Amino acid sequence: MHILKNLKKAAFWIDYGLQDYWIRHKLKKLNQEDADLTKEEHVLQSRMLRYCRKAYPDFYRFYGLDGTEKLEDYPLLTKGDMREHPEIFCTRFRNRIEVHKATTGGSTGHPFGFEISASHDPVHQRFLWDLMGYEKGDRIICVNGVSLPKEKTEQNIFYYELSPTQLPFGGYALSCLYLTESTAEYYFSFMEKIRPAFLRGYSSAIYRLAQYADQHKLTSGFVLKGIQLTSETTFEYQIEYIEKIFHTKVYMQYGHTEAAVFGYTYDESHRYRCSPLYGHVEVLDEKGNHVKEGETGEVVVTSYSNLAMPFIRYRTGDLAEYGGTKGAVVILNKVWGRTQDVIYNHVREPVFLTALIFGLHYHAFAHINKWKLIQEEYGKVIFQIVKCADYTEEDEEELRVSFYRNAGIETAFEYVEDIELTKRGKSLFLEQRLDALNNLGAGKGRI
Repeated sequence: MHILKNLKKAAFWIDYGLQDYWIRHKLKKLNQEDADLTKEEHVLQSRMLRYCRKAYPDFYRFYGLDGTEKLEDYPLLTKGDMREHPEIFCTRFRNRIEVHKATTGGSTGHPFGFEISASHDPVHQRFLWDLMGYEKGDRIICVNGVSLPKEKTEQNIFYYELSPTQLPFGGYALSCLYLTESTAEYYFSFMEKIRPAFLRGYSSAIYRLAQYADQHKLTSGFVLKGIQLTSETTFEYQIEYIEKIFHTKVYMQYGHTEAAVFGYTYDESHRYRCSPLYGHVEVLDEKGNHVKEGETGEVVVTSYSNLAMPFIRYRTGDLAEYGGTKGAVVILNKVWGRTQDVIYNHVREPVFLTALIFGLHYHAFAHINKWKLIQEEYGKVIFQIVKCADYTEEDEEELRVSFYRNAGIETAFEYVEDIELTKRGKSLFLEQRLDALNNLGAGKGRI
């Protein structure tokens, strides 16, 4: 049975390998000044829409589509649409493709569980590392929000080996969940031991490492070839400060678990170039019209490689300033897609929500329709949750245990019918009610 199952997927893997090779070859010209990938994107877009017409007949019937429409004629989709009508978003060919489940906390406070097929993210990640100057043998430390066993943290061990091959996400994971004034020295001792060529990870965490090095006049015995910032909105003052302290160049990456957009920066403008070989990117206003160059709108994406679910004109909830399109390459001048909200523990030290919430991928995410955090006192937060029908006490316990174990934060839970939007129509993920919070600006924050 296992052999038969793999045989059914043979065609998928052959097609995947051929397409991956083709994309790798085409990516070579992406950074050329006169790069024009219009024809290549047309091939990928037509191919995906043909597949979707065969794979999701209920989706087409539900939205009154016949498959002859242009991409801009498709409806805009949200996480809510997929949660409300999951049956129309399931591929008929699930047993023929490689699929795994994924969840995202979402910076807008809308947890979402979905499926994804093997995508062409790895070849794009390798493209960016090559751009940064990666050479075989270079070591990469990933600064993320991985949760570590108590027996490790009690010994001041805040890392674990991630991958012996280093690519695409790093060879070692260094968790910022435990980064404080008293533990920072162990982080730097580990980096001195590994002597990485690159750091990759959360902007806020790497920024705080830079602050510690600056405040304590630390000098490293290794030379960084580059730093890649991901998963959060990155501010100019952070980039300048990180580059000054670590004496290297900062690159940034923008993307989602849904595998529909791959944006990256590579020069001093810090503008994102979005690969048309990964997905189609639109920036739309509140009426669904594309914004003009220099205007801000919502990022809407279409995946060219996720065969498990139809992420067609999918609303990300992220805001970006549109910088124009040239040769099918969409430019985003700025992206405001990831929050850097911070809560505080009992001893008034900051805890990074990006690590604590978005870095751990809770099972509870798939059972929550909407949520918000409220902090009124140090060391404690209140969860306001709009439950899905399959939400259980186990989901509450998972959140309670993780917050306390990883950050020493106590939790209370309020279950509500809905959570109010801001005046601008946005979901507020954290309502911070503490007074006299420390400024996180350069040189002013605490670790």
